[in-house]
This record gives sequence, structure tokens and C-alpha cells, in this order.
Amino acid sequence: MPQQELQTTLQELRLELDKLHFDHEAGRDSVNKSVAVLEEKLREESFMSGDEFLVHELSDALTHFEESHPQITDLLGRVSDLLSKMGI
Repeated sequence: MPQQELQTTLQELRLELDKLHFDHEAGRDSVNKSVAVLEEKLREESFMSGDEFLVHELSDALTHFEESHPQITDLLGRVSDLLSKMGI
């Protein structure tokens, strides 16, 4: 089930984010905010096709972390793929 896999991946992402040192806390805050919104939507089962902004925010974060944090990049890519499989 993509939702369970998404929840697991979001938990992994949070753990990885907690391990990292960020030069700018705004980067961490941005990703944490997106993850929190995704987790809330999973709890409420309120994903809608209009939630493309979440995918856009994750894509922006993916670009930001691409070179400096490959593990974060991998996890964000998995989250994006799972959202896509859910039609979001």
C-alpha cells in the first residue's frame, strides 16, 4: 500500500534530517514543514489531486539537497514517487 510505504519513508526522512547539520536552518524548516503537512494528510486521509504544491515543494527541496545530502535526496525522491503513485 503506497500510503504505508509513504509513512515509513517520511519517518526515515525525519530521522535523516535530524542527523544533518544545516548551514541555514531555513532549509531544514522548509523540509520539516512539508513532511509535517504530508504526515497530517496521511493521518486524515485527506490527500487530494489539488495537493500538487506539496510535490513542488519537495522537488525544490530535492534540488537543494542533491549534491550535499544524497540520502535526503534519495528519500525525497521516494516520497515524490509514492505521491505520484497515489495520484498526487
